[in-house]
Amino acid sequence: MRTLKIALIWLATTCTALLGLPAHAESVEAYPDKLIKIVAPYPPGGATDMFARLVAYNLQKTWGESVVVENKPGASGVIGADNVARAAPDGHTLLVGAVSLHTILPSLLDNMHKAQERLTPVSTLANLPSYVVVPASSPAKTIDDLIKMIREAPGKYTYGSAGPGTSQHVFPELFKQEAKLDILHVPYKGSGGMVVDLLAGRIDMVIEQGPAVLSHIRDGKLRALAATTKKRTEELPDVPTLDEGALPGFEANTWFAIYAPKGTPEPVIEKLNKQVGVMLKDPEIIAKLRAQGAVPMHESVAQLKALEIADTAKWLAVIKAGGITIN
Repeated sequence: MRTLKIALIWLATTCTALLGLPAHAESVEAYPDKLIKIVAPYPPGGATDMFARLVAYNLQKTWGESVVVENKPGASGVIGADNVARAAPDGHTLLVGAVSLHTILPSLLDNMHKAQERLTPVSTLANLPSYVVVPASSPAKTIDDLIKMIREAPGKYTYGSAGPGTSQHVFPELFKQEAKLDILHVPYKGSGGMVVDLLAGRIDMVIEQGPAVLSHIRDGKLRALAATTKKRTEELPDVPTLDEGALPGFEANTWFAIYAPKGTPEPVIEKLNKQVGVMLKDPEIIAKLRAQGAVPMHESVAQLKALEIADTAKWLAVIKAGGITIN
């Protein structure tokens, strides 16, 4: 009797496992089986929106399922992130976010911290290099000139940002802390007004991503003194990095990535990650990214998790040292 009972338990367990495997495989194979919504947590026209639309275009073309981009701006991106965090964890609602949303704002805003805990990383997409930029009228011709100029007149010079807690805020704060400078922060509501004032010489410097400043640099209206990346960029190969000269070890990257609601099945996450890798080898996609000054960046889920952890710690230290808050 005991032998029969053990045999029945074994048979039941085995059958359950066997029945489960095909169903699981079938569900992953069937994904996606309905419309996919990609949330861009900022208004149309920005870099995040562009990346979201590239992903939507590629997924729809590859998988044949409808993919839409939904812009949900507000609260520095938190509204869009929270919308995805609350969605069904089935891979049909995704978020395209950037370094500021996922590694800076969680240390400044409790509601973003809570949203981030309910999101899971899928894949990196691209890195958008930033540059230390001054007006063409600035007496600073090199990054060493700029540092010397600011050091000689503490509190006189200003840097602009796209708002508190943005990469355009914490990147200059890191620059300020590493170079031991006294320079004033002038926050704007986005990059547009900031660049207008930089062009007019009403602020003295910014650290901004390529799309907002490259055309002005090429037209001679702005001057790029350094790149914040580890290596020089293809767009401005003659511009040195901060790391190679003025501030050894300096690196600040604006990466973009896809996130899904926490609890999304790992095979679905891996399927998405694999497709992003294929997408970023497509010459058409590469050309569109390069046209915006973006560098394709595909990493595994584990690598994105490690990047998120490292950058969160890095920017938290900058936030604490600079006494940065968001009212």
